[in-house]
Amino acid sequence: MEEYMNLVPVRNEKIELKKVEGRYYLLIPMDSKLDFLARRLHGDYRRIELDEMGAYAWELYDGRRTVKEIGKALKARFGEDAEPLYERLVTFLFELAKRYLIEFKRTDELD
Repeated sequence: MEEYMNLVPVRNEKIELKKVEGRYYLLIPMDSKLDFLARRLHGDYRRIELDEMGAYAWELYDGRRTVKEIGKALKARFGEDAEPLYERLVTFLFELAKRYLIEFKRTDELD
């Protein structure tokens, strides 16, 4: 787990976080030619619903904060509800990365 603490998650700029009727969604544009049918059925965006903790974490993936710093911010805001903190955070980050919603930089790659 320690090897992930200094990674810096960076949001995909095309993805938008939107709150609709008290729920949080990541809106992922369907802009590929292969998305033609899906766009006709579902509109211009895929949606992934996030809970409040996930939405707050998304806002922290600003390309400047490390995983460790993000974890501290989540702990400060959500306390024990965030536990097991780093296991949950790293799992969530890797799920987002698998879908190209974020990418990781190392602290030595930052401007």
